[in-house]
Amino acid sequence: MTTIIIAALARLFGVSPAVAQVIAIMIGIAVALGGVWGGYEYIKHQGVVEERARTDKDNQDATDKAFNAARSFDDCVAASGVWDFRRQKCLRP
Repeated sequence: MTTIIIAALARLFGVSPAVAQVIAIMIGIAVALGGVWGGYEYIKHQGVVEERARTDKDNQDATDKAFNAARSFDDCVAASGVWDFRRQKCLRP
C-alpha cells in the first residue's frame, strides 16, 4: 500500500520511484528522531519542575527553622538567659 502511494507521488512530481522511496525513508527517520527528541525534552522538563519544587520546599523549611530559632533566641534573652549556640538552646543563669 505504501509503495503504491510513493510510486504515485513519484510519478506526480517526476521523480523515480527508487528516489521517492529513499526520500520517504529519510522523512520517516526524521519524524522518529523528532519524536525521540520531544520525549527527551518532556522528561527533562519534568525533572526540572520536580527539582525546583524540592528546592523551594527545602528553602521554606530552612526559613521556618531560622525564624523559630531566632524567636527562641529572643525569648531566651528576654528571660535573662544565656543562649548556647552549639546546642541551640537556652541556658538559665
